[in-house]
Amino acid sequence: SNSLVWDLRKLIWDINIRVHYGVNDAISKFASRWGRYSEAFKRSLHLIRSSVDEPDEAQRMMTLNKALDVGLEGTRDMMRAFADQLHQPIMVIYSIGIMIPLSIIAMLPAAGLIGLHITIFQVFFVYDLLLPLVLFLYMRSVLLHRPATFSPPHIAYTDPRIVKMNKKKIALVAVSIGFLISIPGLLYIIAILISSVSVLPVFSQIMLFNETVPMSLFLLWGFVIGFFVYARLAFTSVHHIRKKIKHMEKEFSDALYIIGKRLHEGKSPEESLSYTAETLKGSVISDLFSETVFVLSARQATIEMALFHPEFGSLKNVYSNRINAVMKLFVEGIKKSQRSASLSIIRLADHLKALQEVEKHIRETLATLTATLRSTATLFAPLIAGVTLAITQLISTIVEQMMLTSNSSSLFAMEDTMMPGITTAFALENIEPTWFILVIGIYIIELVILLTRFTNGIEDGDDHVSFMYDLGRVLPVAMLVLTISIFLSSMFLGSLAISL
Repeated sequence: SNSLVWDLRKLIWDINIRVHYGVNDAISKFASRWGRYSEAFKRSLHLIRSSVDEPDEAQRMMTLNKALDVGLEGTRDMMRAFADQLHQPIMVIYSIGIMIPLSIIAMLPAAGLIGLHITIFQVFFVYDLLLPLVLFLYMRSVLLHRPATFSPPHIAYTDPRIVKMNKKKIALVAVSIGFLISIPGLLYIIAILISSVSVLPVFSQIMLFNETVPMSLFLLWGFVIGFFVYARLAFTSVHHIRKKIKHMEKEFSDALYIIGKRLHEGKSPEESLSYTAETLKGSVISDLFSETVFVLSARQATIEMALFHPEFGSLKNVYSNRINAVMKLFVEGIKKSQRSASLSIIRLADHLKALQEVEKHIRETLATLTATLRSTATLFAPLIAGVTLAITQLISTIVEQMMLTSNSSSLFAMEDTMMPGITTAFALENIEPTWFILVIGIYIIELVILLTRFTNGIEDGDDHVSFMYDLGRVLPVAMLVLTISIFLSSMFLGSLAISL
């Protein structure tokens, strides 16, 4: 992290100005400071410090390798413990975010039986404002306990593959498309507000069409499609660049091992890079080394310039801290001793392999939990919401029929004493299916956003690009499931209501 980097720089500065009594004292204080966040990191630093006192080179290397193993195993154990602690929060989120709220929605039409007068604005406040806020704060508190692991590559927006994108134009296109899709829903709201459908013929057609297809769905789809267009146009390129870099990092350890072996055989660095590029031909990392070799020969540049020159260096658009750091060590190493550099590179290749294994293990540990959350956001929550809305409409119809029946039976005489809460206004105004679909649809969209953010936070930490890209894929699918669920459930339960 940046905090760790700055602390290390400050440590070196403090050593130079004699703030500490020596390197051992400086490392001890540094380990104590960061040991509050990671006990394994603290132990690794103490092992690194003790390696200086080892009697020979072999013992020193064993101690340093032990320090690396302690750090990697500590990171893996922390993530395993974090994954074990996630089961209860996920059950809480599933309960208070999906099952309980949607179950209550299904019972709201019957609230008039006990004298409750619940308006759609109260439902909107609870479901679209209060409940999402509670879920957001709870999810945030859970993610604050996530251990730091591997940071995603940060893509510079000066990259030529990204700089051509204009996010303002993309946003304008997305808003325009969303607005066009939302027009039927907006016309329906206007017709309701002016309280007259005879002003324009289109309003009467909209009101008639609303009996078959709820107009609020157009408002929901307008937002979803608009966001989908923006997310795909603005973040797909960045996502693909990241995917390529991650694939490059996966192949990098093998390439590094080959370079180290060729250097150990006495080959020059240029020959080693050329041999590696030819051996791994067809891979992503081979393209990087092929470009490096081309710059070396075409520009007669040094290896350092061929790799790190800001204009023509082969690493200028490779946004991987891991690759850049290792290649800097490679350049500095061959300046001092080619043989020592070869041994260091081979060890680094082994360390990178171990690092990849830990990263793979962490993702496998979290895979089950994140898969459950993704399926909940994409499938189960919209499906349950669609069925619940249909049940709400069915109960509303039954309550209305009960009231109509009471006008011609003995229940009418008992209405004031036994069921004072049943009113025509409640049955016809407050349980309007179109408004319920809009309110619950907004809640489902918010729930999908929160669950996607929570899942992304578990896997990658605070990664805005990955979150927006995933949300652009998940949100339309969830909305499609909700729409299909509403129509199918309404058809089935509607026929049941007619038979009653």
